[in-house]
Amino acid sequence: MVRPTSWLPLAVLGLLVGMTLWLNQLVQAPATRADGALRHDPDTMVEKFNARKLGEDGRVLYTLAARKMVHYPDDDSAFLESLTLEAFEPRQPKMTITADKGRLEQGGDRVWIEGHVVLVREGDANMEPARLMTDRLLVLPEAGIARTTSEVTMQSPSGHAVAEGLELDNKTRTITLDRVHAYYKPSP
Repeated sequence: MVRPTSWLPLAVLGLLVGMTLWLNQLVQAPATRADGALRHDPDTMVEKFNARKLGEDGRVLYTLAARKMVHYPDDDSAFLESLTLEAFEPRQPKMTITADKGRLEQGGDRVWIEGHVVLVREGDANMEPARLMTDRLLVLPEAGIARTTSEVTMQSPSGHAVAEGLELDNKTRTITLDRVHAYYKPSP
């Protein structure tokens, strides 16, 4: 007859081996993938990049041009050098944004623009031309929205303003400025 006391040391040893293997798995770093999916490496580089967004009627809604575009597949972002973004709203004057660099996020649904950002709104019969300058701007092209919390300088033929932030709606042609210092010259 086999006595339980003869198996007890083997059972304790097996339990210790099992716990050692389990603890080893818990403290080990996850294995790195060799396919490069976790690295932030570019998959596409384009010199003289130019893209257009067309409406359902084939009309150009906006264009985006850059001296260089570098796309990163891990987060579907793209870096832009020396960019120009032009927006064309029906029955509205053209609006142009230029900057030193930018970053496309979420497949181009968000555009961060940085470095000597200049926004020029052409004038028409209802509105005078305007020029806005800032260091950083978030543009949502589909919504026609641009916003920043950085300092903004706005110049137009009838005035000058400095603000601590702005939100611009290109579809309704409205600009909301925060904490503004301005002067205004009424037309004669």
